[in-house]
Amino acid sequence: MDTILTFKEKPALGRAYFNVFTPGRHKFSGLDNIPSLEARLPQTTDPADTIQAYREACGIGNDGNLPLLYPHVLTSSMHIHLLTDKRFPASALGAVHSRIHIVQKRPIKEAEKPDITCAISDSRTLKAGLETDITTTLRIGDECVWESVSSYIFRGRKFGKPGEAHPWSQFDELGEPTLEAQWHVPVNMGKRYAKITGDYNPIHVSRLLAKLFGFKRDIVHGMWCLGRCLAHVQDFSYDQPVRLDTAFKGPVFMDSDCTMKGHEIEAGFRFDLYNQGNPRPSIVAVMRAAATDESLVG
Repeated sequence: MDTILTFKEKPALGRAYFNVFTPGRHKFSGLDNIPSLEARLPQTTDPADTIQAYREACGIGNDGNLPLLYPHVLTSSMHIHLLTDKRFPASALGAVHSRIHIVQKRPIKEAEKPDITCAISDSRTLKAGLETDITTTLRIGDECVWESVSSYIFRGRKFGKPGEAHPWSQFDELGEPTLEAQWHVPVNMGKRYAKITGDYNPIHVSRLLAKLFGFKRDIVHGMWCLGRCLAHVQDFSYDQPVRLDTAFKGPVFMDSDCTMKGHEIEAGFRFDLYNQGNPRPSIVAVMRAAATDESLVG
């Protein structure tokens, strides 16, 4: 690794935001020259009331374990520090979370304190711009209990000729839905979710600033939408190893209506989320039981 960022506690984002708006960033000079950056945070969890506030915001029951997506809440600030580091050759201003892939090997008890490692791994050039992956691993002692690959797109044409998309970005078309749920996105959910997670991206907390970034109004966090979807996937056991593959296709606006449609597949569910009558899904996802030895991180 070229650089290792070591944190003693979940990092605040002031320094990361400062890096976004100040000069001195390394210039892009090819995919092979993207630096290897890693962040580490030992034995960390959030207070029980914060975890419970997340459950309530997403409509998830309390079984004493961390919700499947909660490790991303623990680690998202580390992602932001990696992607806003001056050595990373793309500006995070306007970057979007395009995909997340998760393997949970066993349930994580709420009181457990995993050691966390996040690292910039692969990158590729797409028509939309540069897509970069961050791998995340949570370990309890020597046991890997949860891992993910999150992909972020940095828009622009300076990253070279578009290549092939990652094969994980391909999803089968949704079949005849047997599961359907509807809900309204509360007008204040952006601020509420930001208070829980620390993600105060202006597009989520200000209608005016969201318009400055090209949206018709403020949009809710994609990971909140995904958590809300998982609350409606019934009859799925988290006592087994689990894999979730998700692509974020479009925005979900504050104070709007959502419809989730899905159906069972072998050992799991395939589902899409639609926003305010848009025929194109905002989220596409597959959740299924994973093999005991399944892993995302080589």
